[in-house]
Amino acid sequence: MKKLLIVFALSLLWSCSPDRTGVPPADTDTDWAVYLGDAGRRHYSALTQINRDNVEQLELAWKYTSSERGGSMYASPLVIDGVLYGLSPQLVAFALDAATGEELWRSDPEIQQAQRGLMWWEKDGDRRIFYTAGRILIALDASNGKPVKEFGVDGRVDLRPSGPESYIGVTAPGVVFEDMIMLGFSTTENADAYPGSVRAFSAIDGRLMWTFNTIPNPGEPGSETWAEGALAQAGGANVWTGMTLDEERGVLFAPTGSATPDFYGASRLGDNLFANSLLAIDARTGKLNWHYQVVRHDLWDRDNPSPPTLVQLKRDGKVIDGVALTTKSGHLYVFDRDTGAPMYPLVDVDALPSTLPGEEPAPVQTVSSVSFSRQTFEITQRTPEATKHVEALIKDWDLRPWAPPKVGTVLITPWYDGGAEWGGSAFDPANNRLILNANNESGILTLTEIPVGSSNAGAYATHCGSCHGANLEGTETGPALLGVLERMDYRKIAKVINDGSDRMPSFSHLNGTVRGRIISHIVAPEPIVDEPTTEVSYTHCCYTYLRDHEQLPGTAPPWGTLNSIDMASGDIVWSVPFGNYPSHPDLGLGAVSYGGPVVTASGLIFIAATPDMKFRAYDTRDGKILWQTDLTAAGFSTPAIYTVDGKQYVVISAGGGRMGPPSGADYFAYSLPD
Repeated sequence: MKKLLIVFALSLLWSCSPDRTGVPPADTDTDWAVYLGDAGRRHYSALTQINRDNVEQLELAWKYTSSERGGSMYASPLVIDGVLYGLSPQLVAFALDAATGEELWRSDPEIQQAQRGLMWWEKDGDRRIFYTAGRILIALDASNGKPVKEFGVDGRVDLRPSGPESYIGVTAPGVVFEDMIMLGFSTTENADAYPGSVRAFSAIDGRLMWTFNTIPNPGEPGSETWAEGALAQAGGANVWTGMTLDEERGVLFAPTGSATPDFYGASRLGDNLFANSLLAIDARTGKLNWHYQVVRHDLWDRDNPSPPTLVQLKRDGKVIDGVALTTKSGHLYVFDRDTGAPMYPLVDVDALPSTLPGEEPAPVQTVSSVSFSRQTFEITQRTPEATKHVEALIKDWDLRPWAPPKVGTVLITPWYDGGAEWGGSAFDPANNRLILNANNESGILTLTEIPVGSSNAGAYATHCGSCHGANLEGTETGPALLGVLERMDYRKIAKVINDGSDRMPSFSHLNGTVRGRIISHIVAPEPIVDEPTTEVSYTHCCYTYLRDHEQLPGTAPPWGTLNSIDMASGDIVWSVPFGNYPSHPDLGLGAVSYGGPVVTASGLIFIAATPDMKFRAYDTRDGKILWQTDLTAAGFSTPAIYTVDGKQYVVISAGGGRMGPPSGADYFAYSLPD
């Protein structure tokens, strides 16, 4: 970390010098040693060799194919001392010469799951690469990719918490501070979810150093916000998306998700702290400094989706150190890092009553007055046919903002993936602006009743067992489903069940209750035969989105935007449509995006993120596209920017893996001509 601070300071000196070239001397490399650029998750590079005047000259410096099989590859690489460290879709770690793309080593964990990046730690000549594969934290020797034997057991630590077993995985890099690695985790969104926590592990030997429970134990602060008895079965409120560190203050900022089960909260009445909150935690001790809850008693899966961004803003001539939180609901919050005081006015929204027995929505939601995504539904007017199709779909739906789930359909705007999503935001320090890609689509939220006598195992046996085996072991007809979450996420599983795949037929004829029970059975850590229900409950099966007759969004465009937001006022300085859908590549109406931007001191924004498989550079002044190129798959990741021997490079991984084919496994690095 000390080295990173020195490099960052030197980069600032170079970029501020009157005769700057924007690149350090030829014998010095400028690293990208931390996920998203630095521990403050600013997505920022002080390099200026590539600028507005020459960016259109960028050309491919090298391409590296990390695997023969494509997949859900979202990883943003690290670059240290001229070596690039990355991950393949199968989580094979590798090291490359960052100037040429020549492979130096590879290390296969033989565990497959999505992962967004890696972590770096060094001390007294000991240099390690850390990353997580499912529930396993892995330590590799950075020089050769071999496991660090003294870390955990042969270089691995199993991250399973104590208690009844459920699903756990870590899909985002943790925070490295001093000799600790701080991690959250993902779990299920059902009643069997693990209670969330933030944990610090020793970077030296893997020992657990401290734990902060994001669901409090009875009697602990926050427990008063749960109904009597609710904490005994509470789960979720987990930090799945990554965290942010203020190194100078030693404060960790952790954004939490919703409590479980999602969508029906009769078993967890109350505001449910510390779910849907931003937590400021002492990084050395794990003690809570302050918190702010952005959604009380979440019924809409409004997890905080991305690591917050450390920013600065000027008020009355004074510079305030802030932390910016972007949300799925499309609201922007900025808090004073020391006190947690909000920097923008807050607005109270009164609750709408629930029609579900036992459900009690929070009486009031208090939201930021600053929003960057559409807050109310507007129907598409793209063509008369599109409008007519959507009108027929929504005629009996509840379209009111903050309408609680019901038996039937509620339309939520923006949809499940935001607003903001897990790519996060970039901070432009020259103008004190936040650069953010955002989504404007609407999602379909339909609950169905689980009747008395239903069971997960029974639904699976009836519809799936003959092909996949009574115990998920597989047959000659269908593959084994044991450990399926190591190969695909919940949404991909739901899509395969609904649409079919290869020889497997579509099961779209099954109602949401049955499909939901099948999913619950196959994602359980071990096959179990559950008892039939003895009372009525409610389930949400699938994450689906409002589409017109051509499978384009049913909302009014733009469907995706790239935005520049003034930090002091919260005003949107500019907003431009961002990306296109491959089926309609010339509409110019924007598209849903996954992955984040990087902003440079030379006034450029580099971002891929869109399903049209483009990688683009924008002007920070007005959002004008200055350069773009085609990738072999969509780049649902965040770029990295670095120099080797005085030459500046921009690298992006292109894995696709969602919103249709193709999938890929390529890393692309670009530079100016020699």
